[in-house]
Amino acid sequence: MQTVLDGIYVLTRKDMSTHRAIPFTVPAGARRMRISVSYDPKYNFDEEYGLALIEKSMKEQIGELIMTKGEMRACLPIDNHLSFSLDSPLGAVGTAHRGNNSQEFEISETDANGGFYPTPITAGEWTFTVSVTCIVTDEIKVSLRIEVGE
Repeated sequence: MQTVLDGIYVLTRKDMSTHRAIPFTVPAGARRMRISVSYDPKYNFDEEYGLALIEKSMKEQIGELIMTKGEMRACLPIDNHLSFSLDSPLGAVGTAHRGNNSQEFEISETDANGGFYPTPITAGEWTFTVSVTCIVTDEIKVSLRIEVGE
């Protein structure tokens, strides 16, 4: 396998509800793609911060508190959540909406996993997009490695 992208990207709370598009180039002759992505930290273990965030979210979204402190505590620890999507020169390849902070995807013309569709590994510009659903820590470090081969 040939590495076509290997990087670390830092996201902060200012990136909440944004999409970070990361372009990369696939050379001719590739038939398979492997994407390894992870982010850290996954959780914020600060109970006071977590309870305050849950309370604030309920008041903003619902207009009132609908949970007891005990029910809110059962939601702890709160976690960061990112989703990932992939576009080829031919269009959308799929999206992964999983809570796991370490994932690996394999894609080829005949098979794929993790929310992606089988597609030809076409030479040209591709885009891996990190969608920031929720950041509850000061920052998240995202590690992304994309490899192609036969």
